[in-house]
Amino acid sequence: MSTSADTRPVALVTGAAVRVGEAIARRLDTAGYRVWLHHFRSVDHVATLASSLSHVVGTPRADLGDRAQRDALIRTVTNPGGPAAGRLDLLVNSAASFERGPFLDRNDADMARVFELVLTAPLSLARSAHPALAATSGCVVNIGDLLARHPSPGHAEHAIAKAGLEAATRALAVEFAPVRVCAVVPGTVAWPPELPVEARRAIIAQTALARLATPSDVADAVLFLAQASAVTGETLVVDAGQSAGTGRRPT
Repeated sequence: MSTSADTRPVALVTGAAVRVGEAIARRLDTAGYRVWLHHFRSVDHVATLASSLSHVVGTPRADLGDRAQRDALIRTVTNPGGPAAGRLDLLVNSAASFERGPFLDRNDADMARVFELVLTAPLSLARSAHPALAATSGCVVNIGDLLARHPSPGHAEHAIAKAGLEAATRALAVEFAPVRVCAVVPGTVAWPPELPVEARRAIIAQTALARLATPSDVADAVLFLAQASAVTGETLVVDAGQSAGTGRRPT
């Protein structure tokens, strides 16, 4: 674990235990950041991850769909008496749900639940963390989703919430300056288990680089934006050319 004597930058990664969040945490750790590994359900995963990293500050657990738990998370991270002395240089909003179902079959409670976690929570965390980020000329990086730009059936609420997060990135860049706010939009980085092989091949065939982006590619983009001191309000798409629509066929 890190100590308050460390002078290296500090990052909070939400949803850090698995998938893209884990890759981001690993990349930041390698780059010398001290990392708070937020998680909720993935208790075993976060313990395994923490044991494999060099600069973990802590592994706070919080349901980000609950306002009180969000507030408690930021208090823990920015506590001057805590293990990082309250320092925060980077907030990565990676945690999200991925609920599915035809929009007409769902209800307002479903919609509110998705919006709370996918859109409201990142904005709430960013606002609460702003004083600490301002003290370090820090940065917020929101993790979007290509579905916000190219929706598919059964993912309407998720797509709408992620589209809102892209808009919020631009709005908060103006509100928060000189704290920078950027976003990374991954394309497909892992196949849904139920997606047929034929559909997977079709996606690859329409991707310019004839491959998928990986969680590590997303993590590299996050690190770039975290260190790009003149970039704010921008969204970087990391999809190996999936949204370019080139129609390239892999050879």
